[in-house]
Amino acid sequence: MHAEVWKDRNVAAAFLDERSLLIPDRQRQLDVLLRVIRFAPRAPHRVLDLGCGDAILLATVLDAFPEANGIAVDFSPLMLEQARKRLAGFGNRARTVEADLGTPAWCDQLRGPFDAILSGFAIHHLPDERKHALYQEIRDLLAEGGAFVNAEHVASATPRGEEMFDQAMAEHLFQRRGERGESVTFEQVKRELLDRPDRAANILAPVETQCNWMRGLGFRDVDCYWKYFELAIFGGYR
Repeated sequence: MHAEVWKDRNVAAAFLDERSLLIPDRQRQLDVLLRVIRFAPRAPHRVLDLGCGDAILLATVLDAFPEANGIAVDFSPLMLEQARKRLAGFGNRARTVEADLGTPAWCDQLRGPFDAILSGFAIHHLPDERKHALYQEIRDLLAEGGAFVNAEHVASATPRGEEMFDQAMAEHLFQRRGERGESVTFEQVKRELLDRPDRAANILAPVETQCNWMRGLGFRDVDCYWKYFELAIFGGYR
């Protein structure tokens, strides 16, 4: 299974080291996340972060909503280590759970309902059939009126769109690495981006397709709230 690559500490560490560089307009994305959650009928009390990585999404929500508590879920030991470090300042308001979203068994370790469920750049590693099933599991765990927000890597509509995304990401990463004082060429940066070990684990689906799955499962007010080529934030409410 390609997703197993994320259990490799070197692969996970490389992603964590480059996360802030690889994701353009990160602050705007976090703002969109919070805006969607604030439009729920009530402030969140229980929050779930699926495929949490270093738990930046959960930490952002816990900062914004001091009465909330949250659970961060991942299956990569290194990701969970980093999540625990980021969440340490929240004390008993946050905890981590090791679980694999690739099977329905992840739900067995959690008790719903949750007022908000988040995911960041994780679900695209699952086959489409499993993505669809996971969205149903997420809806089942949401409280009535609760929000699901997915910041995700999605498929381009055409090969040209994919080329534009790769070029934009390489230019962004080259600029940021230059700002850090690294001596690299653009060609080197682009080659490393395209040849990275986790690229084979990507199973991308168009954002429109995934939004339609969610509508069919009964999510309300489903929409794509933000998009930059193959990066998208979409979701809906129960």
